[in-house]
Amino acid sequence: MNQRRWIVPALLAALLSTTVAGCFPIIAGGMIGTALVVTDRRTSGIVFEDQASEVRIGSRISSKYGPEAHVNVHSFNRIVLLTGEVRNAEVRAGIEEIARTSENVRTVVNETAVLPFSALADRASDTLMADKIRARYLSDGHIQATVVATIVERHEVFLMGMVTPAEGEDAARVASSTSGVERVVKVFEYLDPASLPAQPTKSVSPPVPQDRSIQH
Repeated sequence: MNQRRWIVPALLAALLSTTVAGCFPIIAGGMIGTALVVTDRRTSGIVFEDQASEVRIGSRISSKYGPEAHVNVHSFNRIVLLTGEVRNAEVRAGIEEIARTSENVRTVVNETAVLPFSALADRASDTLMADKIRARYLSDGHIQATVVATIVERHEVFLMGMVTPAEGEDAARVASSTSGVERVVKVFEYLDPASLPAQPTKSVSPPVPQDRSIQH
């Protein structure tokens, strides 16, 4: 696996500067987000493609649906996760089609909901919950926090990354046992454990995580 320092190319910076207003999440915030770039298991080229896909898909959704959708776009190794709220089922299907037909996308997991848009206070609460989960990865000692992308929407936790089954279970255990978490969904891409250092495991606490992962 490639573990290398990656610097955002000028092209991505240009894309970011021309993107229309929308919701483009930082998958891992603060110091952990910086470390994720340094120890990412993706190649530097795939990291760039993923971030460019987030901008591209988010821009297209915003351009077509505007106030009818509050959608966050997350891409990890060309697996795209859509979260947030939409006005109706037609919009939900439309944003999924935009993501599915976008360049450099292998799979789309559409976890948007037909609900009233979340308030700023709710989004701030989700951000704090994600930070709390990341901090618990570090204190738990069984998880490489920098290889797990943790996204929270409406107190529902979505976990992405290229991990071993043991790493995925440990991350899900920590997330699901965090106060206030209502649901955990795994959107992992699983790696052969023999290719990475072994990680200790523990039993999973409720709520039981749902698995949307890709098995190799």
